[in-house]
Amino acid sequence: MSRHQTMDSFGPEWWICITSIAVIITLLLIIPYYSNLGKSKNYPRIIGLLIAINLITENIYAYEMGNWHITENLPLHLCGLSGLIGIMLMFRYSSALSQVFYYWAMIGGFYSLLTPEFDLGSDGYFFYSYFINHASMILVAFYIILHQKFSPSNKSWLNAFYITQFVALTIGLFNWMAGSNYMYLASPPIAHNPLIIGKWPWYIFVFEVLAFVHFYLLYKGFFFIKNVRMKAFNMRPSNQD
Repeated sequence: MSRHQTMDSFGPEWWICITSIAVIITLLLIIPYYSNLGKSKNYPRIIGLLIAINLITENIYAYEMGNWHITENLPLHLCGLSGLIGIMLMFRYSSALSQVFYYWAMIGGFYSLLTPEFDLGSDGYFFYSYFINHASMILVAFYIILHQKFSPSNKSWLNAFYITQFVALTIGLFNWMAGSNYMYLASPPIAHNPLIIGKWPWYIFVFEVLAFVHFYLLYKGFFFIKNVRMKAFNMRPSNQD
């Protein structure tokens, strides 16, 4: 029996969750500008540790509730993989990992918060862990932009798209062997998202097109905003494409 549940977007409960997340992310991002702790090398590690603790707690909670299963609880959704990368980036920044993480986290985190689907259910700690997991992706993405001077490299959007294809094929093979639905490759999400179009396998082709377009827009959008900021403050132009 599926444990998946959804939350109505733009309802009172949704607004409370999103507003709380926005405030917390903003505070965590501005702390390095005003606090000695925020300026220390341990600050991102503390954030990474808290994200890791949440992931561990979620799995322990699922096990104690008798709900842990290999087909549901492994971090093999794209957001789960992004979460693991985000933890690693907070402990040790990697330019190579960040070039993929930026695209996965911004897209996965945005849509997961916009149209929530609780893949483990929304009872008890699962409700909070869902929002912590997905909000942390957005937090880490903006942290590396603001405090690690992240910038997407030339054609990084295309490389990230290719890597996503390899990951999808690998996860798809695992799904076939385990009977799971990680990355929603076996059946579509039930989230109330108008971009989920058609039944299997047609919605996957729609996802492919949307991923390609979103990756490109995130790449171009980053440099558009950066160039506007440089012109506004008379900053020297970047050497990057």
